[in-house]
Amino acid sequence: MNNNRVESLDYLRGLMALSVVIYHYTSWSLSSGSSVDVIGSQYLLGKLGIYAVSIFYILSGISLAYIYDGKITSTRHVAAFAVKRAFRIFPLFWIAVTGMIIFSWLLATVNSQDFDFPYYKAFLNYSLLFGFIDPTAYLSTGAWSIGNELVFYSILCLTYFISSIYKLVFPTVVVLSIATGVYFSFYGMDSSLPLSEQWSTYINPFNQLFLFMCGAAIGKYAPKINVSKSTLLFIIFLSSLSFILYPVHGDKINLVSGINRILISVLCVLFSFSLYKINPSYDNFLTNALGKLGEISYSIYLMHPIVAIPVIFIAKKIRCLHKLWIHCVVYLCNICWFHYLLSG
Repeated sequence: MNNNRVESLDYLRGLMALSVVIYHYTSWSLSSGSSVDVIGSQYLLGKLGIYAVSIFYILSGISLAYIYDGKITSTRHVAAFAVKRAFRIFPLFWIAVTGMIIFSWLLATVNSQDFDFPYYKAFLNYSLLFGFIDPTAYLSTGAWSIGNELVFYSILCLTYFISSIYKLVFPTVVVLSIATGVYFSFYGMDSSLPLSEQWSTYINPFNQLFLFMCGAAIGKYAPKINVSKSTLLFIIFLSSLSFILYPVHGDKINLVSGINRILISVLCVLFSFSLYKINPSYDNFLTNALGKLGEISYSIYLMHPIVAIPVIFIAKKIRCLHKLWIHCVVYLCNICWFHYLLSG
């Protein structure tokens, strides 16, 4: 581990960020850039388009528990946690929001359309309060998950603070979050309607909280659990294979409702737990590349929709939209590498 980081989590975080990019760019290429719902739920990429973000939440919970478990016991610790999280999240998010607003204005101008500045949404995004007030008010593709993260951070911080006095608070919050997730799976989401019509329900922070809290539970309790390396490898293999082969068809609502939501989420939790426990550490080109990818995963995730806007516009003009994802990946890698060099 370097700089208090769990290397295996960086590997997985980077791969999930890349899978989201490939999912979005492939979808936009296939649908002339207007939709992200053209890749069926039966395909691996279709599953990753949904569950890569779920794994992000699990990894986030593990990472924060790994760092902060038992260390938030006073208001001073709460303030330090809030400041550190803000410096981690806000700067790049502000850049992404500003970029999205500027590009939206430019596109409206080029197409001779009126542009109404989204004052209220801009306020919610620059303050990152949209996750608490209106999770649907995000301005950039995928940014809803960052709003959710801020809600999760607040809940975890408060949970740790109260847990310093009442020890049962943490497991209680974990159990309640799971119960809430089950409720959303069977009663909040209607499997007879497409996911697009229930998007506001799906991105509700309390529909996603159980993933983050399961991750936090892994970070807290996993070090105390002894499991053989062979067993962990078997769980990694079995959960991966089950995820790939899990029989789901039709609209993506079938991935996030009913028993499918529960079982696929369990597979993601088991995989993350096993990878965290085994924590393979190697020093070679592949692992170094994966590690760097994990370190810039936040940049990749936030910037890829911004990169896509001008590329889609140009691709439409020269009629080569079928090659869109190739151009986007190239430009995105350059931007993220530049950001990494500046931040390093």
